[in-house]
Amino acid sequence: MTMGFGLEGRIALITGAGSGIGYTLAHGLARAGCVVALTDMDGDLAAKAAETIAGETGGKMIGLALDVSDDEAIERVVPEVADRLGGIGILVNNAGLARGRWQHLSDLTSDEWRRILHVNVGSLARMAHVCRSYLKASGHGVIINQSSNSAYFKLDSSYAVSKLAVAGLTIGLAEEFVGDNIRVNGIAPGMMTGRVPQPIIDMVLSKQVLQRRGQPEDLVGALLYLCSDVSSFMLGQTLLVDGGAALRI
Repeated sequence: MTMGFGLEGRIALITGAGSGIGYTLAHGLARAGCVVALTDMDGDLAAKAAETIAGETGGKMIGLALDVSDDEAIERVVPEVADRLGGIGILVNNAGLARGRWQHLSDLTSDEWRRILHVNVGSLARMAHVCRSYLKASGHGVIINQSSNSAYFKLDSSYAVSKLAVAGLTIGLAEEFVGDNIRVNGIAPGMMTGRVPQPIIDMVLSKQVLQRRGQPEDLVGALLYLCSDVSSFMLGQTLLVDGGAALRI
């Protein structure tokens, strides 16, 4: 089943796709007719997710282990994906660190800061660099970076700071890659996954215009739009998909 975005046959690589938002985005790309490589730190989870999505959509999927904090792994897996699938036309940088210590700020150690900035920001740049030649060769290369609406509120966590940096990286990569006919944009979701206490859910909802909790499926339309030629005049933009929480001009 396609969704009318002209993405049939395009080859997509998505990180952090074994479960959660990444899984849903991979499923959406498959429904739109894309061939998809799902990667995740847990290779077995990625392989099982690929098998499930292929069974439900009839699409061609592969699942591979990839720790985006490991540059050598990126340099090994990306060519493998391109070889097995025949190229890469779409890169979705979804993997990242979110909860636990990453909700702290000044009390993080230097090593912790290096880790979250490397995983949430640096690895996106590295994935873009290693995928660049394949995206260029596709003739319609697209990169989508996953930010967060937390970047547009109080920057009271290392996670929020890192996601603001992702929005900046998206602008920089859009300018750097435009000569290769590669478009770079981003999506900033609201809180959509994870088991969190009800008071936190209530607090988040109180900031939204739409009084319901978002679901990962709410991101699929934005993803397909940004991946398709329908958005061919958009560069360096980060779309907020958060129920109207972080309203801004």
